[in-house]
Amino acid sequence: MTLELTLDATLDLSRSDARHGYGLFETIRVKDGRPLRLSLHRARLERGAAFLDMDPPPSLETLETFLAQRTQVPGMSSGVLRLYAVDRRLIVSAMAFSPEVRNTVAVDLADTLVRHSSSPLNAFKTLAYLENRILAREARDRDLFEVIALNERGELTDGSRTTLFLVEGGRVFTPPVSAGALPGVARQVILEAGLAQEATLTPADLVRCEGLFLTNSLQGLIPVHFFRGRALKQSRAVLEPILDLLNQGAP
Repeated sequence: MTLELTLDATLDLSRSDARHGYGLFETIRVKDGRPLRLSLHRARLERGAAFLDMDPPPSLETLETFLAQRTQVPGMSSGVLRLYAVDRRLIVSAMAFSPEVRNTVAVDLADTLVRHSSSPLNAFKTLAYLENRILAREARDRDLFEVIALNERGELTDGSRTTLFLVEGGRVFTPPVSAGALPGVARQVILEAGLAQEATLTPADLVRCEGLFLTNSLQGLIPVHFFRGRALKQSRAVLEPILDLLNQGAP
């Protein structure tokens, strides 16, 4: 058995597993009518479903055929798909999308929440999303683009909706999954291309680094201009290969 593909997002909250955050989701960028890196999103969804003892998602071919009905329509040349795995169904929703544009991106360390490195909530995109909503609220309240959470050992993890990368000595580093960082899809693409490497990082690394950038599947690469009010360099030599890679739009 696999999850039943459906466009019906109706849930009976008196019975649904969503009451307890027991489900998964994936957010997928649509470009030129095509879901980008669908195979990687599906693979993460399958790993999460196995962990939660849920039915697996349909095959990649079945999913591609079903999603084409939602993406190859007027208004969806540039858009976003959201897949929700809950109650033995894989619910699909689609909407138009325009990337958020900010002239200045400022980040800081989170004050409100500590990630626990062994928590399964870090490894999958579950419906139990409270930690990330708290981080997003803190960033908004502090007029920041993002805040970066520390783990219980004081190591850097990631933001509410982004993966953290820092540049030092012309090399690019990102916190390891073992620290509590989400195994993001854009992150995976960059690591597999050899354009960054994992390293245990602390706030001291943020203080002395040459540059910072964030990634996620919707917005791709997001250069950071300020950390705690300190202006950061933007190295074209470092950023351009990564930007080109993320803009390739591999299926």
